[in-house]
Formats: sequence, structure tokens, C-alpha cells
Amino acid sequence: MRCALVFLLFVLNLLTLSVTPCLAVKLNTPAPDFTLKDLQGGRQTLSGYRGKLVLLNFWSTTCPPCVQELPSLNDLYKDQKQAGLLVLGIALDPAEKPVHELAGKLRLEFPVVLDSNKDVYFDSYGLFGQPVSVIIDRTGLVREKMIGAVDWNSPQIRAKITSYLKGR
Repeated sequence: MRCALVFLLFVLNLLTLSVTPCLAVKLNTPAPDFTLKDLQGGRQTLSGYRGKLVLLNFWSTTCPPCVQELPSLNDLYKDQKQAGLLVLGIALDPAEKPVHELAGKLRLEFPVVLDSNKDVYFDSYGLFGQPVSVIIDRTGLVREKMIGAVDWNSPQIRAKITSYLKGR
């Protein structure tokens, strides 16, 4: 009887815990704003890029597909930044040093920020898996989520980005 009572109290306690639901960001809704520290010690705020097409890329140094796609993502950024594309790399690593080293080794030109506690990744965007990319249009609406590594140099992806840049 005592064990049953303890178990019942345990279950009731679990049911009454205040849990914040982790909701995945939905397409055609406003992108959740955030501010994260960049590798130069500054702060990057998503809403500060309103008016640009923003490509968020969530990755980590311990994820081989993430590391593999970074060079083509860097190429895309270099080719399209004058047209209004902003790539924001969001590193999920718990420590800054490996992120800084990899960004330097790959000569990444787009800003890289740190989401070490995965607050933006889990809590704000409700994402799982790596790499994950989120495309946000010039008005701040989420237009697309891409799960898995992408060849950012492929003609299909380049055409998609060009279309978003033209507002289609």
C-alpha cells in the first residue's frame, strides 16, 4: 500500500510539473528573434537583419555533414551577399575554441554565433538534428526549413535562393 501511494504521488508530481512545450517553428510565421554572441565578442540580433534574406544554419564542429557543407555555404554567401543574402552560422558546440578554429581553417566569411546552451535551437526554433537550415525572408517570415546537409552550390539550391532574393 505504501509503495502504491509513493508511486501515485510520483506520477501526480510528474503530471503537474510546469513544462514549457518545445514547438517547432512553423513556415510562413514570424521567425523568433534572438541575440547571440559572435566569434569576435560582439552580439548578433536576428531582427537587425530585417530587409535581408537570412539563412540560419545550425551546426556543430563534431557533426561531419555540418562541416562538409560549410565550404559551399560560404561560397553561396560570398556570391549572394551583395544581392541581400545574410548567412548566419549558429554553432551548437559547448565551447567556443573549436568553433573559432574551424571557422578560421575554413575561412568562413559569414558571421558565426554561439548557441552553446541550444536555447535558440531547441527552445525558440524547436529543432532537432544537424545540420538544419532555416530561410527567413526579407519581412522576417520563416519560408523554409532544410534538414540535413545541403550542397549550396547545386543549381537547384542556387535557383531557390535567387528566387527568394527576388521576393518570390
